[in-house]
Amino acid sequence: MAPTYDALVIGTGFGGAVAACRLAQAGLTVRVLERGLRYQKGSFPRDWSNPLNGWLWRYDQGLFDVKLLPGMSIVQAAGYGGGSLIYANVHLRPPAETFDADWPEGYSRAALDPYYDLVAYMLDLQPITASARGLPTKAKRMREVARKLGREQQFFYPDLAVRFAPAGEPMPNKFGVAQEGCNYCGECDIGCNVRAKNTLDLNYLAVAEQQGAEMTTQAEATRIEPLSPMGYRVTYTDHAAGGAERTVEARRVFLCAGTVNTTELLLRCRDQWGTLPRISDRLGCRYSANGDFLAFAFETREVWDPSEGPTITTSLVVDQGQGADKTWFLFQEGGHPGKAAGLLQVLDMGRDFRVPADLLQKQLVRALRRRSQPETVMGKERGRFQAVFLAMGRDRANGRLALRPLTRDMEVRWDVPSNLPLYRTQEQICQDIARALGARAVFNPLWDRLHIPVSVHNLGGCTMAEEPAYGVLNPDGEVHGHPGLYVLDGAALPASTGVNPSSTIAAVAERNVEAAIRQVLGNPTWTAPERAGTASGRASAEPFRASMRMSTSVAPTRVVPREDPMRSVVIPEGGTVLSPTPVVGLRFTERMRGFINHGHLPDTDYAGAEEEGKSEGRVAEFILTITLPNLDRFLAEKAHSGIAQGTVHVHGLTPPGGAKVDHGVFNLFVDTDSYYERRMLYLLPFTGMDGQQYLLDGYKHVRDDDGFDMWSDTSTLYTVIRRGSDRHAPVVASGIIRLGMPDFLQQLTTFAVLGTTSPLAKAQALKRFGSMFMGNLWDVFARTKLE
Repeated sequence: MAPTYDALVIGTGFGGAVAACRLAQAGLTVRVLERGLRYQKGSFPRDWSNPLNGWLWRYDQGLFDVKLLPGMSIVQAAGYGGGSLIYANVHLRPPAETFDADWPEGYSRAALDPYYDLVAYMLDLQPITASARGLPTKAKRMREVARKLGREQQFFYPDLAVRFAPAGEPMPNKFGVAQEGCNYCGECDIGCNVRAKNTLDLNYLAVAEQQGAEMTTQAEATRIEPLSPMGYRVTYTDHAAGGAERTVEARRVFLCAGTVNTTELLLRCRDQWGTLPRISDRLGCRYSANGDFLAFAFETREVWDPSEGPTITTSLVVDQGQGADKTWFLFQEGGHPGKAAGLLQVLDMGRDFRVPADLLQKQLVRALRRRSQPETVMGKERGRFQAVFLAMGRDRANGRLALRPLTRDMEVRWDVPSNLPLYRTQEQICQDIARALGARAVFNPLWDRLHIPVSVHNLGGCTMAEEPAYGVLNPDGEVHGHPGLYVLDGAALPASTGVNPSSTIAAVAERNVEAAIRQVLGNPTWTAPERAGTASGRASAEPFRASMRMSTSVAPTRVVPREDPMRSVVIPEGGTVLSPTPVVGLRFTERMRGFINHGHLPDTDYAGAEEEGKSEGRVAEFILTITLPNLDRFLAEKAHSGIAQGTVHVHGLTPPGGAKVDHGVFNLFVDTDSYYERRMLYLLPFTGMDGQQYLLDGYKHVRDDDGFDMWSDTSTLYTVIRRGSDRHAPVVASGIIRLGMPDFLQQLTTFAVLGTTSPLAKAQALKRFGSMFMGNLWDVFARTKLE
């Protein structure tokens, strides 16, 4: 029995909307599955008192899908229109040099420009300067700041997918869908309730429906399996029917569920269900967070008005260095809805809020959520003097999306230290701009405390390459080894774009769905009607199905080349001006070794557990590289936190070679209730031989006891091993791990200063770190004796 549909599209974001539109225009029978809800005008959530009322996907299929994965905090949309429902409307084309490396043959800016032009036409792109309402206050302020910092030649107004018509007057757009004009309410990134955003449901998806595509919302794809001799069966969860399991069959499947979800679905099909066994071993590799970086500025000297206008209206290019040392990123001013002003104050870790230092990712988020309750009532006037900063750039795309062994939980392996040159420069620019505004720069708490980035522009994981040894897809987006299965979303991109990636995702999808349609129809000249000026391709499909819809209408050519707003940017020879704000970091390696015992009670009898473990040869040890990305903030913040990476070996739990620690946290000299006591904290997550998550949770207790115990206090780590990933997980082993004198002497040789080549700056950085270290020891061990 033949599959029901010619094509099945999974997802309605920038890849899925393009695919659905073009496949339907080509006369093919199309079914679309979207896991989220369809939002009508005025239906986006607005209950500010309850974060569960329509906001979060995990609670009744809300709008935002937030994944707190190890190594990365990910924010995605769930709804008919995908990421277009909550993104900041910005559409940019990466510079030509972006495509010089990692992209397969046939990709270049020049080759993609016609498809970028097509996307610009479909989404009716315009900069903020096209608005008759004039520039929002924050856009004016940003231009002033760029001039003040000597960066005016790198400042520009990006294209936005916003309808700048008179507000409150619904008018049909070019596709016959009613839209109003932008009312400057600042609510772009929580769903536009007046339909002034040119979201995908108002253009690409509207055309797809007009051409007969069948849309099914609240349908979450969970499995893909091949049929014989061709086609695929897709299993999905019907959330509208209480979670019923259903199936649909199609000759070709276009997977466009978003980078993380697409990669996860293919990982499960290959490694868990075994339905797609021939997918390349490169599945999950080359994940990129697109260099996303989030910061804030509080108490600006002049009014910023973050809730006035679209979310983002301006951009600033930063281009420094050459070759492998090149740092390239965009800085963009941001905004937020007026009623979110109080919530942003929660993110200011420098205020008088006490958040424990020994919290990991999910616990820190919960603590911030509890803090948010009294802040929601903050006066609107105060919120006018705070700003949101966003940056994105060319990271190394060296992450990996994977399923944990046995548990099959999703994880992101992201190497923060190797991407520090980018993050460090982004920090500098944020501090410079905040200072120019007379404000304080504040960073995303997950980054500030745990050095975990937040990504809203996830890319890679199913990258294109000529051979399966190097990528999951061929250059046209078809999965190697599985004909008729395509990936047309951000997962296909083999490198970061360095700019807002929506236009690139859509342009690549336009290119690749065009190639797929030409193959299906046997028509090598088929192209989108908006480009061709005809309903091209419909007649050539007739031999395949007598009932195929026909159209004799001829449309004029509509798409014309669009000027790239980034063309106005001038990069001086030698790069953009360097930041006057120094950001140096520090790195050192530490090795400790000791003994633990399983099930020793009480688990706080560390010495007893150590003694039993020693008699039984139950060794626990680790080799860690501790990275302090920003020495200034490390010294200033109370948590004194750093990134811990390396290997941990725990007898009976890890392989002989140990287990990898990717996202550990190190805290030096955390305050206690007593001025004369400090603690050093180690939180080292790892995966055991049994596939379970474990946490090495240790502390050094630095206090002045009888006798000379300074060395003992700073070299003795009281340790418990927890089964789980947080500090409330049950204890399975305990003991003591110690720093030996030979290892300490070796550790002293590993100190390296990051972010500067100046011998003087390096010496000053080491001196400042040493002064802080010795100063704390003086306070604990000497001050009491002198008072």
